[in-house]
Amino acid sequence: MAMTDEQRFFYDLRGWILLPAVLTADEIEPLKAEVYGGARQSYEGKLQELLDHPAIVGVLSEILSEDPFIHDDCYGFRCEGSFTTVRPPGWDTSERGDNGLPHVVRPPQQANAMRYQVAGGRIFSGLTRVVWELEEVKDGQGCTTFLSGSHKAHFGYGGPNKWAPNIGGSLWEQQMRDMMDGYSCPAGSAAIFTESLIHAANDWMNPDNPRCAVFNAYNSVWSQWHRTNLSHETIMSMPEKRRTLFRGTWQLGAGGNREYGEDNRAL
Repeated sequence: MAMTDEQRFFYDLRGWILLPAVLTADEIEPLKAEVYGGARQSYEGKLQELLDHPAIVGVLSEILSEDPFIHDDCYGFRCEGSFTTVRPPGWDTSERGDNGLPHVVRPPQQANAMRYQVAGGRIFSGLTRVVWELEEVKDGQGCTTFLSGSHKAHFGYGGPNKWAPNIGGSLWEQQMRDMMDGYSCPAGSAAIFTESLIHAANDWMNPDNPRCAVFNAYNSVWSQWHRTNLSHETIMSMPEKRRTLFRGTWQLGAGGNREYGEDNRAL
């Protein structure tokens, strides 16, 4: 499913978009069962179907790749990380190492391969995250929040360390927190955002259901941020095209980098 003009405009403007109600109730139930059953990543079982779900492939192809690298037999982007979370009512950010401090992959618009940029009429999103919400989410009650537009910031956050990838110590921290946007969505929705955008976890205050979510990270075929640490055996259990999400990070060579193999596996 190709990215629409509306999605493109708001993704560039805000740094994130929401795809509501992508999954049906029948699709959601086995995914929830795996997460509640202890699955910590989405590389196996039914959860792996989220890695290249048709609703996100068109968007990721547009914001992480370009035509010469998009083929029928392989993806023009890579998956480099996955984790799940279950947050019962009352869960708070003290359970995280960052205590919910709003953060980014790197400080604002430093020159690096992870940053958001637009050139030649195309978006390059850098390190990008897809969040699958498997339970209902209510704005203001614990969803991931975003400082919309901050992916284009060119000045520091006002903290003591310009290299810090968060707003810690900023004199403007509360103002930034007050400006952050959230979302409401039914179960089976997906939020997509660039990690160049200031974003944060929040206390889960929805009394009606836990948060049950899958966070998958993506990047271009020529850059990598996370160490994937995924075994060859796990990748080989996937359909052939899905395996190409985990091929090595390179492009220049005979025939290009289009096939996954044990000797062409991202570390």
